[in-house]
Amino acid sequence: SRIRMKTSNDYYNVIQVKEGVYHIGSAEGVFMDLFVGSKQALLWDTGYGFGNLRHTVETLTDKPLIVVNSHGHLDHACGNFQFKDCPVYMHLKDKSSYEYFNSKDARRDNIERVKNTKEGLPSDFDEEYYIHAPIKDTIEINEGDQFDLGGITLTVKEVPGHTAGSIGLIYEEEQWFYAGDAMNPFVWLFLPDAQPLSVYLETLEKAKTFACKKLCISHHAEALDYAILDSFIRCAKELDYASGIPFENMLFPQYIARICPLKGADQSLIGQPECPAVVISEDRL
Repeated sequence: SRIRMKTSNDYYNVIQVKEGVYHIGSAEGVFMDLFVGSKQALLWDTGYGFGNLRHTVETLTDKPLIVVNSHGHLDHACGNFQFKDCPVYMHLKDKSSYEYFNSKDARRDNIERVKNTKEGLPSDFDEEYYIHAPIKDTIEINEGDQFDLGGITLTVKEVPGHTAGSIGLIYEEEQWFYAGDAMNPFVWLFLPDAQPLSVYLETLEKAKTFACKKLCISHHAEALDYAILDSFIRCAKELDYASGIPFENMLFPQYIARICPLKGADQSLIGQPECPAVVISEDRL
């Protein structure tokens, strides 16, 4: 059974998935994951960094901590500054995106955008500190790198498409694949760092060979059955841009993209596991 806990400031919702494994949800709908082994702990992504994620992690473990970013986007790596004394790993191909999204201007934009949403910001949020916090240096990570936490082993896989440097982790003991945003029911392939549709499709086919049991993604509370990759692959192969739905995007309105859902699926469920979609720009076809 799941154990639901709240942090002291109620900003993060922590779900203990099993002994030593936690799924940490934020108000903005992005999830991080914490793996606690007998020797050390690993935090998968740091979110926007609005809440005190460091405090939340420290309520769960006092083990030495490693941080690994799935990719360099604002909702996955802007909290890195809270972990200035921890090694932070990221693929080199996402370094430029990471630096852009952690610039002072980008952080200001983050704040202004969230101020006008129902989620809002924590009552003790320090805007100036967030804007001016130094960009945390990252350590290069590549295919096949492995983290032995003590009873929990995580193996790095390169899964480009959503970004050039997207990576995932195989949790070896359970055969679960943690994919970040690299493959999900509403994958984005339209930002400047997105790769062509063919690269995304190659990544999906590659992921099939991992023979995992569960797919864990960063914008969904529950782990998905790994067989869902079949519908992701079919959606990408049969994609029809001409009949796609214009994507009204509040985060990056300057980019034109269309939502291309799985053919034959219930389109009232677009973006849900029952109706996956690829959100893509014409130049990525």
